[in-house]
Amino acid sequence: SKMETVYANFVRLSLSSSTEELVMDVGLHTGILTPAGMEPIQLTHRLVMNPFVAKRLLQSLQQIVTRHEQAFGSLEVDPQKRLRPR
Repeated sequence: SKMETVYANFVRLSLSSSTEELVMDVGLHTGILTPAGMEPIQLTHRLVMNPFVAKRLLQSLQQIVTRHEQAFGSLEVDPQKRLRPR
């Protein structure tokens, strides 16, 4: 009941200074070009987990993406390829 929902379209992963933690920063990349250049990415949340949880997350995400692609077709992760007409 106290869960907060946030939208993220950017993820930055890194190992922490210890071998026992993985850090995942998530946030919003608006893609807005301003006179000063690209608007900065707003990192809003940080998840810290151990490598075992990270591996289970990886496996779960792979299963979800596989099911999505089976239902709706392959997902192209390269933005340049997605922009090209077929």
